[in-house]
Amino acid sequence: MNKLKAPSATPVNELWDGILLLSIFGTIDSARSQEMMETMLAKVIDTNAKVIVLDIIGVAVVDSAVANHLLKIGRAIKLVGAETIISGISAEVAMTLVELGIDLKSTVSTSNLSDALRLAFDQSGYKITKSEQQ
Repeated sequence: MNKLKAPSATPVNELWDGILLLSIFGTIDSARSQEMMETMLAKVIDTNAKVIVLDIIGVAVVDSAVANHLLKIGRAIKLVGAETIISGISAEVAMTLVELGIDLKSTVSTSNLSDALRLAFDQSGYKITKSEQQ
């Protein structure tokens, strides 16, 4: 009997060979963080991904608990051989992280998804070029 799996509350998209994206919206609590970590680790191992982009543009509130959850996900991903880029860090979130004293010096971050994708392609050895318009 073939059982259908319920869709994950953590949709991880494979953007390119070796590059995954998790766009996060809403509130992050301990249970959701745990599910995100388990889903990401399974997907990294299944796809042999080397770069993961965690886009947090849809996360309105970042406190010390949320920041620690994101850092734990990044550390776990690193342990299975991949790098994490956190994108979508707004000015408000950046100020909050600094005020909270959250140490992000070992975390690669960008303000937007476009910059994160450029970095992910670069880290993966892909070269992106604009084609000439005729």
